[in-house]
Amino acid sequence: MSEMLTLLTNNQFAGTMIIIVLAVGVRLGVQGYLSRRGDIASDQKRRILSGVRNALFFVLLVGLAMIWAPSLRTFALSLTAFAVAIILATKELILCISGSFVKTASAAMRIGSWVEINGIRGEVVDQTIMTTTLQELGKHQDSYEFTGRTIVLPNSIFLTVPVINERFHKRYVYHSFQIVTDSSVDFEPIKTAMIAAVKDAMEPEKEVAGRYQELIENRSGISIHGPEPRTRIESLNDGKVKLVVTAFLPTKRAIEIEQKAMLTGMAALRSEIAKQKD
Repeated sequence: MSEMLTLLTNNQFAGTMIIIVLAVGVRLGVQGYLSRRGDIASDQKRRILSGVRNALFFVLLVGLAMIWAPSLRTFALSLTAFAVAIILATKELILCISGSFVKTASAAMRIGSWVEINGIRGEVVDQTIMTTTLQELGKHQDSYEFTGRTIVLPNSIFLTVPVINERFHKRYVYHSFQIVTDSSVDFEPIKTAMIAAVKDAMEPEKEVAGRYQELIENRSGISIHGPEPRTRIESLNDGKVKLVVTAFLPTKRAIEIEQKAMLTGMAALRSEIAKQKD
């Protein structure tokens, strides 16, 4: 091993080319192997590929530093001022690497996590030592569809900005929606109709929702409201009243279930208004 290292340091350009070719070969080999494995989930493939890429980058960095160490040492000793200038010029690079270490040490996210960073929401699809890539979700908390935009964030952002992890929202979410009308309307039939619509849509998912709620409680160590839908009534400044329905819904069907409940509630509202006119 020492003889190989001596050979590489004696011929620095050859050593550089060899270590780069080896790193690229390993990455392409792993990527090809994963593409042939249909039994591995896509999130797991991205996670493995990201880990291999980051590990190869670290090995490449260390290897190049060792190969070029004698030249760099001589250069630094003779041109101290120039070395300081290089450090200042690579300030952003150092911040990105530091932010990557902070992100890794805090376990703030992983491939596949839903996160919000500085007002940007998305699913983490790639992580490198310099950047984090998100597939953007809608900016509102009740948006669960991808916008089609890919956002690349420098890791330096993790030194100054908090990360909100929405990992539990990926499968189930507490989703709220509302209906507004005059305070003279009887809300009880509307509330009953909307809750019944939510329960009917959630009947096939009820058992799974209960288990997922228990999973959240066990992992977070807090007690949360059960999967049963609940309502509250709020008074608005213009004299109208707002009925808010909150339910623990599967994320992929949250908007669909909301629309069914809203249509049912609006039908009940029209019926109540017709009764008042009669």
